[in-house]
Amino acid sequence: MRNFWQDVRYGLRVLSKSSGFAAIAILTLALGIGANTALFSVVNGVLLNPLPFPNPGELLAVYSKTSSFSQSSISYPNFLDWHKDNTSFSSLGAFRSEDYNLTGAGEPERLHGHMISADLFPALGVQLPVGRNIGPEEDQPGAGPVVLIGDGLWKRKFASAPDVLGKSLTLNGKTYTIIGVAPSRLPVFSPSDVYVPIGQWTDPTFLDRRISMGMNSIGRLKPGVTFEQAHADMDRIGRNLEAAYPDSNKGTGITLVPLKTDVVGDVRGVLLVLLGAVGFVLLIACANVANLLLARSTGRTREFAIRSALGASPARVIRQLLTESVMLGIGGGTIGLLLAKWGTRALLAALPESLPRSEEIGIDSHVLLFTVGVSVLTGILFGLVPAIKTLRPDMHETLKEGGRGSSGARHRTQSVFVIVEMAMALVLLIGAGLMIRSLAALWRVNPGFDSRQVLTYDVSFTSPAGITADQLRAKYRETLRQFENVPSVESVSLMGGSLPMTGDSEVPFWIEGQPKPANQNEMPFALFYLVTPGYPQAMRIPLERGRFLNARDDGVRPRPPSSTPASRENTFRARIRSANTSISACSISSR
Repeated sequence: MRNFWQDVRYGLRVLSKSSGFAAIAILTLALGIGANTALFSVVNGVLLNPLPFPNPGELLAVYSKTSSFSQSSISYPNFLDWHKDNTSFSSLGAFRSEDYNLTGAGEPERLHGHMISADLFPALGVQLPVGRNIGPEEDQPGAGPVVLIGDGLWKRKFASAPDVLGKSLTLNGKTYTIIGVAPSRLPVFSPSDVYVPIGQWTDPTFLDRRISMGMNSIGRLKPGVTFEQAHADMDRIGRNLEAAYPDSNKGTGITLVPLKTDVVGDVRGVLLVLLGAVGFVLLIACANVANLLLARSTGRTREFAIRSALGASPARVIRQLLTESVMLGIGGGTIGLLLAKWGTRALLAALPESLPRSEEIGIDSHVLLFTVGVSVLTGILFGLVPAIKTLRPDMHETLKEGGRGSSGARHRTQSVFVIVEMAMALVLLIGAGLMIRSLAALWRVNPGFDSRQVLTYDVSFTSPAGITADQLRAKYRETLRQFENVPSVESVSLMGGSLPMTGDSEVPFWIEGQPKPANQNEMPFALFYLVTPGYPQAMRIPLERGRFLNARDDGVRPRPPSSTPASRENTFRARIRSANTSISACSISSR
């Protein structure tokens, strides 16, 4: 230990005498280490850290499986059977997103929320800071309306008042009683202001076993139950439901996915590739500093020869040089950590908003350990070869030269570093070129619409009791006319789930005149979007054939004929039938 502190003090004196060299080396390393630390903080927060729940390895995402999708949303009646019949899960919860209008509490506000089952928070192990969870008796049709509010809404609307329990909240014209405060942000779904019992929703469509209304499920395995055992158990339930309800469940099954895998999704590969790329940047920085050390060692050959003549062993000299290089690495790591703190914020701003677990990204103990490890390893990496090459076998010749000569071995080593540096830079350059080419190709893709000068907004009305469908349509049409009369608006459309690349809905169908499939699950599926006639003009979607929708296509007037003389025309004017209605296709639009 005494020799170690001697090496540290001597190293500080040597580096202070070459402050310019030390500053350049430390800044070079700081850039490489800072970039690696910043990206590692993202990888750590998204991929490495466990989910913020108790025993997260026991959590599984549970999906319905169809012939078209391996991970599909679940019908509520099927979920109830899963919940009742499974023997693998200690808790199995369900959830779906929903938006609400908050009224009666100051200025009306649009809230994003979730319908959840009573078992969802117990399955996740979520503890409420205030109040209690939804009870099983409240997760039933006809039960008293209760709500959990998110901690964000609690702070915003109620100033974090502890007496919020028992107060009323009016959502979509219905009065709910607040029974607890729950976290607004959980990595399994989007930030939520309110949570209401899913079992109280009595929409007939939601209770139809054939229809999935965007509901998903999460389960916690019982102690000792393996993934394979749970998979076999749910397969058994799926087969039983297929036999009991062939019209709705034939050809369907159940998919289990570890919850962390489900949350992270496809981002793993992208982050690892980026981490590898900045790793190359750090290696280039190491090669640069190693070259600087080799050049600097020319003036120190006489020093090392004298130390050897006085009895210093080669290992002692190497240790001294490694101490100096590690000190440079630690200096670079310290500045790099400061750069990483800023770089992490820049990365979060540059990465897509859909990046999972983004709220968990930051500088924590794992990132600090990574930075220390990278700093020390970097110091050893760029300092070892120059240290070895500095030791010359002919001590007498070195003393005669007085440090003025040059070593062919040193020049060869520098050449190797330059070659390695150029090779890594070439790899990065090729990768950057391929990414630029891919980005340019993506920019050239015609999506079938023009998003320039297009604005979107949400419209939701609180429907009074007894309002008819015609009255609600009239209300929406009046709103549409008001927007159309705005001078700066060229075209406007109401839409339901039809914003490009933000989601879609599927409908099974078959073409009239062809044999009807035995059940809905054997039919092909088509994407459908709910729009008013102005949608193609607002999105500037080009018409390939036929015509656009117009005000006469209101679903009430007689349907147009389903055939035309030309057989080619039949391919887009043929009537298609879904489970509950028939639709006449009137156009083909490119997308």
